Amino acid sequence: MNPHAQALLVQAQQQLAQHDTAGAGVSLAAALDLEPSFLAAHNLREQHRLPGNFSDWTGVNAVISPDDDIFRFFAAHPTSRNPLRDYLSDGWRTQSELQRVLDVAGKSLYRCPSFLEFASGHGRFTRHLAQVLPAGSLTVSDVVPGSVEFLCHHFGVRGFASTALPGALHIPERYDVVFVLSLFSHLPDATWGAWLARLHQAVAPGGVLVFSTHGEKCARLSGVHWDANGYAFFASSESNAIDGAEYGTTYTSADYVKRAIAAVAPRAQVFHQPDAFWGNQDAFVVTA
Repeated sequence: MNPHAQALLVQAQQQLAQHDTAGAGVSLAAALDLEPSFLAAHNLREQHRLPGNFSDWTGVNAVISPDDDIFRFFAAHPTSRNPLRDYLSDGWRTQSELQRVLDVAGKSLYRCPSFLEFASGHGRFTRHLAQVLPAGSLTVSDVVPGSVEFLCHHFGVRGFASTALPGALHIPERYDVVFVLSLFSHLPDATWGAWLARLHQAVAPGGVLVFSTHGEKCARLSGVHWDANGYAFFASSESNAIDGAEYGTTYTSADYVKRAIAAVAPRAQVFHQPDAFWGNQDAFVVTA
């Protein structure tokens, strides 16, 4: 941590205690110029809605958890010059991409009666969903300790803790849309199909399960060759909170995914959209 940025944060805290919001805004802006991923300075600016805050500009609550693995990914990425903006705008991008995916099944985020965001993390996407879904329709779930509590407190959503094993998971209701972004791109083969079965069971009649995978393009870009079943797994990922053997990096062919879906839901309609998320992850929509 840049010591000058830390000193500016302390100065801003003192200025706020003296009701000098203008001075605090200047101090925090200077701290973030020195240390663009300085979350304590960012969050203080957001909480007090000081000049330069993202919440007023984007229309979403822009407070970011210091435990957010995805923010740390942006902060450490060599191409990210403004990790705060990149992180927040990436959630908006996912919202746009998801609506395009849902269109094939005739679903709309704006009219969705019940929505489960599974493996929601610390809210990269949740903060955007909470603004566009009907009030009270969003439920979140994640296995990382503290993540669901953070989302419920800051974004006013409902939530429940996930589990390491799908068979132990209690899902309180069924949902019109169950959305699972970049979980099946990290699961070992031993639990891949079991998680698919459990999450498909959470879909209400007439609803859809939407999930993403590392498909053909991701494998090609990473130089990965999957096995005869169309599957490859590596016990490492961007997450610091989950053991790599349980949550690594997974590549699956479209045939692997479709066979798994057929085993779980043989009568379901399946829509496959290559490269639907982030320009490289495939999307699958499975009806209930």
